Amino acid sequence: MGIEDDDLSALIRGHATRHAAPDGLRASIRTQVALEDARRAPPPAPPRVADERPRRSWFDFGWGTASASFALGMLCMALLVPLVQRVNLGEPVDADLVADHVRALQSGAVAEVLSSDRHTVKPWFQGRLDYAPPVYDLASDGFPLIGGRIEHVRGSAVATLAYGHNRHVVDLFVWPSGEHKPPERL
Repeated sequence: MGIEDDDLSALIRGHATRHAAPDGLRASIRTQVALEDARRAPPPAPPRVADERPRRSWFDFGWGTASASFALGMLCMALLVPLVQRVNLGEPVDADLVADHVRALQSGAVAEVLSSDRHTVKPWFQGRLDYAPPVYDLASDGFPLIGGRIEHVRGSAVATLAYGHNRHVVDLFVWPSGEHKPPERL
């Protein structure tokens, strides 16, 4: 019994009785459709005067945005001020090296790795620096190796070798130069 839609429609038109909907029913259906359309439509924008422009104030952005902006500014200041104070590229590096040496003596942290064996101290720097500093055994010259540590000089990590002489500590700061030549022992 395969009746197609077109055939069924033709049968209904030809043999079914038709009744017109009463006017009250038609009005009720139209009202319900109009109410549903109005409910789904976005609310109309309030009328504006042609000269009126929207005004935004600082408070329109909210306290969260203002607080985040202030915190970001303070963080930048906290990071940059010590860096600018520490890095004096126009001055000689001598004062920075002396200050690092004195700080190490005062704090008692002459070496982060304590060893008189250069084969222990040299590998300790591996992975902590992006270069391999030469570590010399100067014990025969009266300067036994105490150990090594890393100092930060003008924003760069520098290998620091601590040697002893009598009761004194001598720091040897080692960092790569811009020239490509083998290290020299003076």
